[in-house]
Amino acid sequence: MDIKETPDHEFFDIHIERRRLIWIIALTLIGTIALVVLTVEKVAELAERIVTPVEYVPTPEPIPEVVVPDVPMVHDIKGYAAASAAAFEKFLTEGDNRAHFDRLSHFLTINEVAEVIPPFQLMRQGSDWQKIGEPPFAIPPEENWETMVDTLKALKEFVIPEVGPVIILSGWRTSSYNAKAGGARTSKHMHFCGLDMIPQDDYSRKQLLPKLRRIHKNHGRKWNMGLGIYSGIRFHVDTCGYRRW
Repeated sequence: MDIKETPDHEFFDIHIERRRLIWIIALTLIGTIALVVLTVEKVAELAERIVTPVEYVPTPEPIPEVVVPDVPMVHDIKGYAAASAAAFEKFLTEGDNRAHFDRLSHFLTINEVAEVIPPFQLMRQGSDWQKIGEPPFAIPPEENWETMVDTLKALKEFVIPEVGPVIILSGWRTSSYNAKAGGARTSKHMHFCGLDMIPQDDYSRKQLLPKLRRIHKNHGRKWNMGLGIYSGIRFHVDTCGYRRW
């Protein structure tokens, strides 16, 4: 039996097809718009990179850790405990010590005696500072600087040419240090005039004493030189009073 579609049924099919077509067109339009928007954004981004290229910043390589070797604070110099140059550098970081010492170094330079002895050695108070609980270094007040000039000149002119380089064990002393160390009340160390030292070269006491006595005999009176000879090879020189002990 033949089935015949009614006009109403035909209208309904046409309506469905039309609605399907509208959805297809709408989805196509939405996809096209989305594609255009994405394309525009990519083009804009590319154009920006071309106009203002991003600078390449390399990642810095890690800096290797520097291992500082242990530096001795005290040197045993022929049986004497002498505070080291490294210990003095630490001392300079305290308060205004560096500025004060720089002024003293300049004073010694303009008086042409800065190279006789490493200036930091002049700041050593003594070799028994650990036993008496006093600082190893101290810087004299400016009014005392002048007295050291002649003492350093005497070392340069007479002592060093005769016995060779010397190492200062005691230079300037505070009154506190001098009292605890058992120094004389009128010690020339407290006036920044006297120096205790030992020869850098190897000497026996028997070899050293005749040289020191000859220096004092020939130049002591003219230079108002004090010469003290202690046990072993330690000796004292100042230019603040002609005498010998």
